[in-house]
Amino acid sequence: MVMLAAFLLGFITGARTFLALALISGYALFIAPKVVIAPFSWLGSLWAFAPLAVLAALELWADKRPQTPSRTQMPGLIARLAAGALAGAALGGLWAMLVGVIGAAAGTYGCAHLRGWASKCLGTDLRAALTEDLLAASGALLVLACLV
Repeated sequence: MVMLAAFLLGFITGARTFLALALISGYALFIAPKVVIAPFSWLGSLWAFAPLAVLAALELWADKRPQTPSRTQMPGLIARLAAGALAGAALGGLWAMLVGVIGAAAGTYGCAHLRGWASKCLGTDLRAALTEDLLAASGALLVLACLV
């Protein structure tokens, strides 16, 4: 179950770099501290949650701006892979970290493709982006709820 959660949360970091980490941190802080393994218990602190929540909110805003570069370009891609690694590691250590990276890579390219398709179907990129936000947030919360 932990490996599937690591992959799915990694996949979500492919859609929104900081969203899964912010939700893992908030979940560990407010709901279930044992969702993260002991070496990553610091994620369940306000000192981790506050900046991650701010970064996630800023990313949600920046993603809607036309000058924001593609998620598949190098700085964004590396950040997504690192976030996927951290998300996976927090759930289950080294192997989960590797699965989180694989999920982040799949999510980066898969969600970029789906976003383009959704933009055509929904008529605007903004609608597609907001739909992606909703699916990423609800998906991450569902995965975390299944871990407890």
